Amino acid sequence: MSTAAWACTLGAILMWALFATLVRHVGSAPPLYLTGVALCCGSLASIYHWRQWRVPAPTYAFGAGCLFIYHVCLVAAFRYAPIAEANLVNYLWPMLIVILAARRTEGGLRPLQLLGCAIAFAGCALAIAPTTWSYAPMHLAGYTLAAVAALSWAVYSVGPRGLQADSSWATGGFCLGAGVLALLGHALFEAPYAPSIAEFGWIVAIGIGPLGMSFVLWNRAMRLGSASTIGSLSYLTPILSTLALAWAGAIPEGAWLRLGPALLLVIAGVRLTR
Repeated sequence: MSTAAWACTLGAILMWALFATLVRHVGSAPPLYLTGVALCCGSLASIYHWRQWRVPAPTYAFGAGCLFIYHVCLVAAFRYAPIAEANLVNYLWPMLIVILAARRTEGGLRPLQLLGCAIAFAGCALAIAPTTWSYAPMHLAGYTLAAVAALSWAVYSVGPRGLQADSSWATGGFCLGAGVLALLGHALFEAPYAPSIAEFGWIVAIGIGPLGMSFVLWNRAMRLGSASTIGSLSYLTPILSTLALAWAGAIPEGAWLRLGPALLLVIAGVRLTR
């Protein structure tokens, strides 16, 4: 991959890795409210390029719809199932990106690519997997929603060629559309919420970074780089996220013992998919 593709990929991953740590400062903001406000704020990251938000209606519906489905399904999954288990199911999306991208190439999916993705996923599982799984009906619904979220993000990342925006800055418009839909969901299904000034500041920070500029960088990376390599590299996200939480004192010290081997597995997986 080019240097620009690596830089954009790692930039997006670093922003996403800080998401959980930043959310800790938001307090008790309802999920749809937090997601809606953050996505609307995230659109400000590309407001200077608002003219490039103008895309055909099918492209806009595809982009905004995928972002909305991803966030709503993931939030609902965290409500219905244990977060650690649901989050691990959600991290099927890098592997799905590799599989979907392979369908668009003449050579198809190479065995080493699939092996690399499996090894990287093992690293992700080692870092964040729980010790036990629950299979209550509500939990199964949550796992299903997490899988739908993973698929929606993979589809958005690879995207049909005819529905890809001409500019990466068009993601700002997608964020705005998805944010408005999430706020509408908040108005319909959640109790009214008035954040403090500090909480609102953290929500804006989440929007500008993890739910704003990160999407622009990710879109750019998918245009410039190898989808298979980027997909495996994405497994750095849960590991770096765990590191950030541990650094903030939100994770037991024992978690550090899993992160070294997990990181080595992810790096090995990335090497195999190149």
